[in-house]
Amino acid sequence: MLLGLALYPLSDAFVKHLMGIYSVQQTIFLRALTRVIPLLIAASLQGGLKKTLSTSHPKHHAIRLLVNLFYTAAFMYAFSMGSLTVVYTLSYTSPFFMIVLSAWMLKEKAGRDRWLAVGIGLIGVIIAMRPGSNLIEVAALLVLAGTFLGALNKILMRRLSATEDSLTIAIYPNLMMILVTSFFLANSWQSMPWEHWGIFAFVGVITAAAQYAIAQALRFAQGSALAPVDYSTFFWVVAFDFFWWQRTVEMHTLVGAAIIVGSNLYILYCTRREEAKKKAFAAVEG
Repeated sequence: MLLGLALYPLSDAFVKHLMGIYSVQQTIFLRALTRVIPLLIAASLQGGLKKTLSTSHPKHHAIRLLVNLFYTAAFMYAFSMGSLTVVYTLSYTSPFFMIVLSAWMLKEKAGRDRWLAVGIGLIGVIIAMRPGSNLIEVAALLVLAGTFLGALNKILMRRLSATEDSLTIAIYPNLMMILVTSFFLANSWQSMPWEHWGIFAFVGVITAAAQYAIAQALRFAQGSALAPVDYSTFFWVVAFDFFWWQRTVEMHTLVGAAIIVGSNLYILYCTRREEAKKKAFAAVEG
């Protein structure tokens, strides 16, 4: 999960860099196209495309594909309007949505300690934002809507991971993106130099790896346990803002980051404590 969440900000930084030149539709199309190629190659090496793409839950995939489509579109339009830091900061509302949806759809118990720690982490996110900034903007609303859909997307991924291959879960959304955005390219396509094709190809590879890593993580851990890890992208975003766009980190950002790290460490402690109790109970029962 940490690996996947580190690769996504890197890919988004490259995408934001290119979105000043190309339309959102073209960017989504190329991002999906370059991402699906390494996934299809991996599928052909692991049992063949027919086996990987076959599914016994087409309706579940269809629902997830629709959610993923709107989730991706919301974030891409937000990236075109807002800064990387603002978009990611607002996206840290994901743990709230994730834990609520996990409790509702997967019947997972988050526990009072996790709820408290996530709440404290969200306070840290608010502190990390610029005080007095106008959050009620189109970009902010898009991020919040996209964050809810992103959390729902992870829940649906977790459901599918019980029976579906991780490559299957990762491939289908990209095919959907290619199909849908191709209808909008006739009037918005711009020719690109070879170096930009190379950047999109690199973005495709690292986002494909991120998708696969997150799908694998959701196979082996509860959604509520993984939700706080989303905060780790904060540090990557701060680094990209500083080294890529020369934006310095202010004190309130550092304070917020410290609170976020503290909440994550406490949630990790709670998770390990619960696992230790379960093992001790199992040993006594055995």
